[in-house]
Amino acid sequence: MDWQSFVPFIPFFASFFGVLTAFLFQWLGKLYDRRKDRKQFLKDIKHELETGSTYLTGAAQLLPTDMWESGKASGFLSLLPHDVRVKFAKVYFSIESHNCESVRLKTPAEMYHKAHIALVVDTEEGLKKLIDDLLKQNIWE
Repeated sequence: MDWQSFVPFIPFFASFFGVLTAFLFQWLGKLYDRRKDRKQFLKDIKHELETGSTYLTGAAQLLPTDMWESGKASGFLSLLPHDVRVKFAKVYFSIESHNCESVRLKTPAEMYHKAHIALVVDTEEGLKKLIDDLLKQNIWE
């Protein structure tokens, strides 16, 4: 058996390994894109939480949840580990509850209920602590 008997198989092997190489490059490209999207999503979420934390001044302002809603709708949440998603869900559930109470507080009938305002201020302090604790964790890489 000499090397010339393998000559007819050279185009097959070249095509086969060329296709495998193309699949490898495609997989590496998707891996790079997912990592880049994950970092950008985490950066945007962190910015949104930092901005929302500054709004917690006792004035019952609405906090932004746009990136969270966008991440749920677009599927970017699937780029994050499960435990990080649970932490974000807990914080954003509290933010949405705060937003609901803030809207209720802004209605004219409730502007006179000072006890309710004190309750929202207490809730804001707890929410600020929850957001700040999340921002201090090592999940932003």
